[in-house]
Amino acid sequence: MTTDLLCLLILALWTLPLNHIPAIGRASKAGLDWALSNRDRQPEVPEWVGRADRAQRNHLDNLAMIASVILIAQISGKADGTTAIAAIVLLLARIAHSLTYLAGLGLPRSLSYLVSVTALLVIVWRLFA
Repeated sequence: MTTDLLCLLILALWTLPLNHIPAIGRASKAGLDWALSNRDRQPEVPEWVGRADRAQRNHLDNLAMIASVILIAQISGKADGTTAIAAIVLLLARIAHSLTYLAGLGLPRSLSYLVSVTALLVIVWRLFA
């Protein structure tokens, strides 16, 4: 497995904790009965749970685009050392983005997003090089 694909796999697996963090936050507030119910009503929760929801949505919104670019680089034979480094940077920046989102750190979150977009654009650039 190439570095690019390993980074994509880790990024895909990062979805698991991001999916469960908001639910755990709600269940810890509302209790086991709520967690096992249909969850028709949402409990009042701390602000970090809302940030966790938004971090999860942001991750899912970007994952398809990231996967597409990395897979196109692989399939077209354009993956190389540069795309591997870019994929590592992209992975670390996306994880940092999620964590800073959860923590409520606006500027670091925005910076990590810009780093991830830049790394993605490096991979796109290599497609046309």
